[in-house]
Amino acid sequence: LQREIPEAVNTEVAQLAHAAGVPVFLDAGGVEGPIAPELLACLSVLSPNETELARLTGLPTSNEQEIQVAAQQLQDLGVKSVLVKLGADGSLLLPGGDAESVRQTAFPAPKVVDTTGAGDCFTAAYAVAIMEGKVGADALRFASAAACICVQRLGAMPSLPNRSEVVEVLTAQQE
Repeated sequence: LQREIPEAVNTEVAQLAHAAGVPVFLDAGGVEGPIAPELLACLSVLSPNETELARLTGLPTSNEQEIQVAAQQLQDLGVKSVLVKLGADGSLLLPGGDAESVRQTAFPAPKVVDTTGAGDCFTAAYAVAIMEGKVGADALRFASAAACICVQRLGAMPSLPNRSEVVEVLTAQQE
């Protein structure tokens, strides 16, 4: 889900999915302001960037410790995991509970053309990886590879990579 969709629609869809045991992912970009508590309670993953996280919580997010405190505030409201997009600095997954946070550096892009849609691409690729059974670091690597491709192209929709392109970047990173 994403916040460009009316919150009432997101909430209804999230409640139905949550009740059916389907993981619910929400990209926090698009609309400023608080997220309804009934929507937060259904979220498996909330994915803000650090600026969105600060807006949602009213807390500073200038370093990893502050990000963890802000993410915990959302987890206290029912969000299971918070996936914070840090742009060129990568990402930080805060899975909640006793699980350790997972840091992923951004894959280096030879040339950054346009960052429009990169966060959406990252969150969507992470959701795909999770739904396919990847966990933690492996899911973050998949998402980072997708975002690396995305920023090398112009536009939001045309920049989205296909699976074979993501696999190619992952393979190159392992060599």
